[in-house]
Amino acid sequence: MIKSILVPLDGSPFAEQALPWAACLAKVATAHLELVRVHDPVPPWTIATEGAVAATAVDPTIRDAEEQYLANCAARLEEGGFTGVTHQVIEGDVSEEIARHAEDNAFGLVVLATHGRGALSRLWLGSVSDALVRRLTVPVLLIRPAEGSAIPRAEQFRKVLVALDGSPESESAIAPAIALTNPKRCDVVLLRVVPPVPIAGDAGMGATMVMDDSVTEALGRQATEYLDGIAARIRSPVVSVSTRVVVEPGVAQAVLREAALAGAELVALATHGARGLRRMVLGSVADKVLRGADRPVLLTRVPDRR
Repeated sequence: MIKSILVPLDGSPFAEQALPWAACLAKVATAHLELVRVHDPVPPWTIATEGAVAATAVDPTIRDAEEQYLANCAARLEEGGFTGVTHQVIEGDVSEEIARHAEDNAFGLVVLATHGRGALSRLWLGSVSDALVRRLTVPVLLIRPAEGSAIPRAEQFRKVLVALDGSPESESAIAPAIALTNPKRCDVVLLRVVPPVPIAGDAGMGATMVMDDSVTEALGRQATEYLDGIAARIRSPVVSVSTRVVVEPGVAQAVLREAALAGAELVALATHGARGLRRMVLGSVADKVLRGADRPVLLTRVPDRR
């Protein structure tokens, strides 16, 4: 059960597109909702052109404006029926301070807007969101901002696809995903992508690599048994579970395609694989899924075992 949700904002309309999703999830889970913004330092040009005294005078004004911005966002949510929304301005490095704030205050979920398409290139849509996902140990729900000013309606998740790689670490994505679904009824699709195995010694001998069908089929059967075991463990009167094994070399592409075919409203995966091998490490599969997804993505970071 999620007891508190944190929404980082940067003052842009794009980042604010995370608010409806966070508010909807907070209402369903009766969770506390907090908005946070990291105080922007005085612009370097201010010090260079007007001196340190002028910069000192500007800084409180900037902070007051940031606090008022958060207060206005909270007020809009409360006007929509989401009461008890708190807000706070913190200082320091953006990704480090948000991560520390989330972890020190035991937030159960962080919701933020991330990479956009085309001209959508703002603070939260690039390096900061990447750094946050790599730094946070709290599950993070990433929402791709829509083009234009319209904010899509946020609804409860009723169907979620969870991508697994066969490791216990990857299974850490399951519980947070189910926690975000409709508590009365949800469908969970467990997906395992099995890359085809080439015949040993064949690599480099021809333009087309020959695959070892017998080994690949055996891995497929093992994957099916693995998913069936997980499904039996999490299935309940309110959680319907189906499984899907796909043989394909492009893991991320397969995850995105299967999510679309299943009609999943949410894609969930862990960002690390077994024993530090980083099978689903950000920068590889998880990063490609995040950048290519046209629906919300839930990432749960698993600490390295090193």
